Amino acid sequence: MSNFSLGTSGTNIIKSYEGFSLKFYGDLYGFPTVGWGHLITNTKTYTKNTTGNANDSLLTQAQADALSSSLSLGYTSPISQSKANTFFTEDTAKAIKAVNNLVPPNGHTFSQSQFDALVSFTFNGGSGVLATGDVQAMLAYQQIYPSFNGPLSTNEIDTCSRLVSKAFSYDRNLQRRRNDEATLFCTGMKYTHKYPVYTL
Repeated sequence: MSNFSLGTSGTNIIKSYEGFSLKFYGDLYGFPTVGWGHLITNTKTYTKNTTGNANDSLLTQAQADALSSSLSLGYTSPISQSKANTFFTEDTAKAIKAVNNLVPPNGHTFSQSQFDALVSFTFNGGSGVLATGDVQAMLAYQQIYPSFNGPLSTNEIDTCSRLVSKAFSYDRNLQRRRNDEATLFCTGMKYTHKYPVYTL
């Protein structure tokens, strides 16, 4: 268990991929969303966003007002910048807590870049991604951590690269984001993200 805060790199990667809108919009699955990917509810669907630009799947004002009323949200579209900031803080807090709750083997610790990459991954995929077999295999490999004491052999370096690629191979619709997260995870390490996601 660690006590990291989300760094600038993590914040930037989340915000750049989540997009941003003060108005309600449909996400990739049509679920109403606002701010930086803040899910309003997964019980109703609207226009699916296929471009990554929130403006391409905005709810009409009538739809937004009806949704707000039916869920008793206490707010409607558009929200304020302050509300968007609050949602981002609350949503990232869940992912930060999930990653901080991980227990690396033998007292090892993450680098800030590794932590940020995992938070972005978790923010987008939910805490369940941390329990997948490929992520668990990566986390169990002591050589993956900056706190590993000792030289890394060529084979160990390659194993690290392979484990990272497999761990971040989640959701084929988001390969560019996953590759960027994997690259961030490897930043400052002796190994690199030389195997793009889904190539192994």
